[in-house]
Amino acid sequence: MRGSSGSRIVVLTLCGFLVVLLLLCINQFVLQGLIMPIRVIGGSMAERFYGPHYAVCCNDCRFTFAIDATTIPKPRFVDCPNCGSHQPHNPLQPVVAGDRLLIDCMSFQLRDPDRWETILFQSIDPALDHCLKRVVGLPDETLAVAGGDIWVNGKRLKKDFATADAMAITVHDARFAAQHAGIAQRWRPKHQASQWQRMPQSTCGFKHVPRPPSEDQTALVDWIVYDHVDLHRGQYRVVDRVTDNYAYNQTLSRKLYKTDDLLLAAKIQWHGKGRLFFELGSLRLELDCGQATGKLREAGQGLAEFFWPARQAGSVIRVEVASVDQQFFFVINKEVIFSCDLEVARIDRAVHAADEALGDNHTRSDRLLAIGAQSLHATIEHPLVRRDVYYTPEVRGIVNRRTGEYHLAADEFFVLGDNSPISLDSRQNTDAAIVRRGELLGRVWRWR
Repeated sequence: MRGSSGSRIVVLTLCGFLVVLLLLCINQFVLQGLIMPIRVIGGSMAERFYGPHYAVCCNDCRFTFAIDATTIPKPRFVDCPNCGSHQPHNPLQPVVAGDRLLIDCMSFQLRDPDRWETILFQSIDPALDHCLKRVVGLPDETLAVAGGDIWVNGKRLKKDFATADAMAITVHDARFAAQHAGIAQRWRPKHQASQWQRMPQSTCGFKHVPRPPSEDQTALVDWIVYDHVDLHRGQYRVVDRVTDNYAYNQTLSRKLYKTDDLLLAAKIQWHGKGRLFFELGSLRLELDCGQATGKLREAGQGLAEFFWPARQAGSVIRVEVASVDQQFFFVINKEVIFSCDLEVARIDRAVHAADEALGDNHTRSDRLLAIGAQSLHATIEHPLVRRDVYYTPEVRGIVNRRTGEYHLAADEFFVLGDNSPISLDSRQNTDAAIVRRGELLGRVWRWR
């Protein structure tokens, strides 16, 4: 009996020890990491994570957006990034607190951060308790920032589509149409005689009914085109470029940079065996709905051919095309159907004989973004234009910025903010701007 009692005491002691150890682990990795709310106090990661901000709803198109509430002086007027409406801002509007975050303190005890992962780390310069950034450079790599892109070991860093999609910044959402008569619609048929007609029950929808076959033997591509507008204090000017403007930085005066890294999405339905076309700058995607084949061209020259699931005719699908980091993506319902490394494809094209020149029935839209149909019944609804993050060469508040390449040591990480013009990050030419492994605090999720 004594032996049994002694064994029971040992078992109870071990159980008590395990309970204490479990409670310590919960306190370390859960109570102090995942449950304790941490708020964002700056705007360096907008539009992904917001610091204190004003939530603005455009009086004209009803598009909602955030603007920085930490700047001085407070903005007296704001410009809607979607329709360009210039409207007064109430300085007494309540400030929305920064996003609350959940911090996973355990993950980086077991592994290093992945590229493009958002992390929280101990900041030395500036001297803050916590700092929020995105990892772009990993230990033992050589990093450079140039031309809006990141270069690793002498090669352009390329995102996969899921990462590009998550980081993309809205340029224009056609679901929010301007009601003011003086603000033109961004999407329109290219010609007055176009077979594209606006759908009366849709905020921004178009229906294409091709001409009868007897009149359509040599049908041209019929386009709806996007007119990008340069917005400045209520003045509207159609331009052929998209810039790295941020709605969040309403009071920041700076140089704007042209970006060619664009994403175009729309809800599409079609019937028949004609063709659909998408243009992003000099790139054009041709989809043959009868043969279920696709071609990617650049300035009239073929880059790649592929098959695609054209059996979805009659169904409403979400189609996305993107040109990001010198890559092209064709996506249906979030599934990547085709992707192409444009730099590799151009080299391959130069090695082989030039493709045939485009005929008269392949006329271009001559616009930055366009969607076309040829001998096809089709509807297009809710086109959405977005852009990738453009990493600026200069940053507000940084005088001594890093130029050229930087080689990371075995325990170093290169980090950048998504709101590139104002982010104090590894572009600073100081040792403190590089994050060391020992300064990592945890992985981040938003919890609003």
